[in-house]
Amino acid sequence: MKAKGLTYSRPRKLNDLYTVAYEIDMLRFAAGRLLESNWKDERDAWVYLEAFLLHFRNLIEFLGKEKPSDTDLHVTTIWQRGGRPSPDHVAEIYERGKQLWASYEPKDADGGGRISQYLHHCTTKRTDSKDWRIDEMSKQIEPLLKAVEGHLRAEKRPFLKPVGPVEFSGPFAASTTVATHTAVLPVRVEGSNDVPLAHPKKRPHDK
Repeated sequence: MKAKGLTYSRPRKLNDLYTVAYEIDMLRFAAGRLLESNWKDERDAWVYLEAFLLHFRNLIEFLGKEKPSDTDLHVTTIWQRGGRPSPDHVAEIYERGKQLWASYEPKDADGGGRISQYLHHCTTKRTDSKDWRIDEMSKQIEPLLKAVEGHLRAEKRPFLKPVGPVEFSGPFAASTTVATHTAVLPVRVEGSNDVPLAHPKKRPHDK
């Protein structure tokens, strides 16, 4: 929402449930923009890639983080906060969420493949080549989002209409990859099936 001058703000969250619903909407919105890939400037792709990764990480933390803090919004506890009935099979949703969390935020000492390593701050890891399978990541998380989002949405929303899941079809059904072959340049690679999801490795031409 736009205020005076160059000051902007996000829509107000009525409660904690809306916070997670917003994360879902923004993840899908970013995925949709990456699929369209009609850029006025190639830097637009970088913005949407980083937005997708940020909201993806926030959501897998919500779904699968172990030992959440008292202030963390978490799939096992948020329903009491929001006064809403919890989804069926919450324990199963949590177990599947933990698998995604372990895949994209691994605990190994090197931390290779961590989304947080790619986003949080400037380190030597930022020069590593990374390929992000946007279609596969979306397909991995969508069943869990669908399992919880109906319990998150109130009848009246304080902001825009909910964003539906992105349909990856045609040439994008096999692969929609956003890659970084330098420290900053993302390129979409179509039809590539040789990119590991959680631990991208350097291509032969990368140094």
